[in-house]
Amino acid sequence: MNFAKACVAGAIAALGMAAPAWAGPTYVFSTSVGTQPSDVGVITITQDGANSVDVLVDLLNSSYGFLNTGGPHTPFAFNLSGSGALSIAFTSPAGPPAGHYAHGTFSLNTAGGDNAPYGTFGVAIDDSAGNGSGNAYYGDLAFTLTRSGGLSTDNFISNGSAVFTADLTNGESTGAQAWRVGIDPPARVPEPLTLSMFGAGLAGAAAIRRRNKKTSA
Repeated sequence: MNFAKACVAGAIAALGMAAPAWAGPTYVFSTSVGTQPSDVGVITITQDGANSVDVLVDLLNSSYGFLNTGGPHTPFAFNLSGSGALSIAFTSPAGPPAGHYAHGTFSLNTAGGDNAPYGTFGVAIDDSAGNGSGNAYYGDLAFTLTRSGGLSTDNFISNGSAVFTADLTNGESTGAQAWRVGIDPPARVPEPLTLSMFGAGLAGAAAIRRRNKKTSA
């Protein structure tokens, strides 16, 4: 194998070893409506194996938080199609224990809950904290859902009003927020570093080939 071919082979090998990150089965919900200003947060759901989905609720302003206001309202809720035993593992709030923060602890409620005016949802995230903004959790909510028999990002469906809903406060006013439409990002987009490594290998091989031609001449 000559040097030019070796460069190409090396670039291809580097491309494989770099383990490029492809955009997988992920949905992003960036548009919300409700009591708080529109688009107050972004919800991202990402497939994590055949039975699990990672959920991140990223509130875009630190003055917003999840809370109980009653009425009935639940801190966070959604609908799932399909069936099977459902479990949850919180990563934020981190606790300890996971799901716990200064005023309360989040937990999974498979009996669901309501969030007026957006109706009833099949799965809820409850909070043991008391009502009111003073007991709210001001931070991102992140957890992994696992379901026996399989769970997919496609299993998150609308109840006719919304796919996700949250009870939010801005420190003063409180009320429900709803996310209705998720966007599926383009699939199979390699990392820029991986592409640049491959391109550099090809460019180097081309330069060596031109130099060899001049030397032969």
